[in-house]
Amino acid sequence: MNGWKSRLGWLVGLVIGICFLPGCAKESAPLSLRLGIPYSDNVQNLESNYYLNWIEEKSGVDIIPVEIRQTRCEEYLENLASSDTEIDIVLFGNSFVPSEEYLDQYHENGYIYTASNGDYVYRDYGDSVSSGCGQVLWINSDYLSALSLEIPQTTDEFEDMLRAFKERDPNGNGLKDEIPLLGSMDEYALNPLYYMMNAYIYCDPYHSLFSLENGEETFVPETPEFACGVEYCRKLYRDGLIDDRLFTYSTSQLTEMVNSPENIVGAFTSDSIGEVIYQGNPEIMAKYICVLPLKGPEGERNTLYVSREPSPGAVIINGTGKEAECEKLLDIMMSPEASLIARFGEPGVDWGYSDGLDVSIYGEKAKISTINYIWNSPQNKHLNGIGPKHVPEELFLGVTWNGINSDMEYIDARAKMSYQPYLPVDRSSRVYDEKIVKEYEQEWISLIKGEEGTDE
Repeated sequence: MNGWKSRLGWLVGLVIGICFLPGCAKESAPLSLRLGIPYSDNVQNLESNYYLNWIEEKSGVDIIPVEIRQTRCEEYLENLASSDTEIDIVLFGNSFVPSEEYLDQYHENGYIYTASNGDYVYRDYGDSVSSGCGQVLWINSDYLSALSLEIPQTTDEFEDMLRAFKERDPNGNGLKDEIPLLGSMDEYALNPLYYMMNAYIYCDPYHSLFSLENGEETFVPETPEFACGVEYCRKLYRDGLIDDRLFTYSTSQLTEMVNSPENIVGAFTSDSIGEVIYQGNPEIMAKYICVLPLKGPEGERNTLYVSREPSPGAVIINGTGKEAECEKLLDIMMSPEASLIARFGEPGVDWGYSDGLDVSIYGEKAKISTINYIWNSPQNKHLNGIGPKHVPEELFLGVTWNGINSDMEYIDARAKMSYQPYLPVDRSSRVYDEKIVKEYEQEWISLIKGEEGTDE
């Protein structure tokens, strides 16, 4: 009997001991998912990022962020497919975005997982209102004040202003180091040539340079008005009023120049002022003022219309064995609650719901009140536009002003509302064809530069 009890005690002890071995605990370790996240200067620490930690808590998944330092998105995906790197989800954003055509091909080859709803791309529905003015001119008000200049209204006045910026030392350092007008070819909004051409004829790259007037479509580069606009730009370039760096600078180089404490840039164009000026530079942001579309010699005054389509925000890599869990995680990211954090930051700290008594910066009934505006500035609350999200349009239209003049959201809204009267009444139905636009841009640039063999 005693032997039987002894053997029983030994067996019970063995079972108890086994249960305390690693991996046998009642609560198993949470599932981990590796997220490839493109690098951003405005995201301080992925490991402690508020948004990622919030997603972890909601999903019960351990997120392992893998920072992507490579800038060529499609090349990165190709290398990922041919390597042993274990990435479950790739997020897109911060100029790290593949073309739709490439993703289609990548999916057809079996590298991307198709979710249960039949989609394979989780989309980013943008960071602002979906349609309206797509380009604004910003002028250095310090330069205007130093030279006692009025805000230009016409193409002639704009030319005179740029000439004064170049020749009369508005930054007061005794050097002719001012850049009257700068830009970048990275995006149409950053290219001031489109702004100037719109004083001659509506020039719309988003609809393949076709315009619609009186029900008829016209290919703009073949019109005499377009030729007059090119000649105007050519004169400015010849006189050194359009800086040659426009044709070679990246967005980051443009941003660096505009944010320089040397105060050397007179004017630039952009979709959002925060695209070029850091939110953390309130003095510089307050310095640049919005200027309405110029009036051309024939009375034309247009502004570029843009309709922002959702772009790829994330894909699940096929063959990870965790596809269903990845799908659930990304579904949480696409929820309104997560999307608001991804856009505005921590609830109750960076933003809150408005009581509805105020009017928003777009003149709508207020819905969102920003407390601490952190977009496009170094922070650790969200991924600054990286990844999928879908903030309802009415919430973007219902953001209240927080009383800070250097708030990017407020500055943009005020500028774009002033541009509303100059948007085209009718727009071409032509779809965007990058090949056509880029081909004519090159001819346009050659004419402006007066390169050999291009003279009319």
